[in-house]
Amino acid sequence: MVGSDRWHQLRWVVHCLDDIASDMSVFHRVDDITALDGPTLMRLAWRLPAYEGAMRSRVMAEQEENPSPSPQGRVSAPRGESREWNPGTQATLQADPALKGIFSFN
Repeated sequence: MVGSDRWHQLRWVVHCLDDIASDMSVFHRVDDITALDGPTLMRLAWRLPAYEGAMRSRVMAEQEENPSPSPQGRVSAPRGESREWNPGTQATLQADPALKGIFSFN
């Protein structure tokens, strides 16, 4: 069922709502995440670990618990889900072929 598959992809958000709300207020100046439509919330929430906030701390802690053999690996979300994640360090951004030429560290 398509709806069920989508729920499994997105349910990590439910377990992180307080951290998402906190980071959204700081980095995106969104004081009430419930005022956002779903696609906007997900688009912005997915990017939060790129900033130095609570969601990045979650991702980094998860990576320490489950180290990946590659610079860009899979990060487990709550309840055993997983997703592709680039932690946004200089090394991983430079190593990611999809991001070639986008970031400059001069």
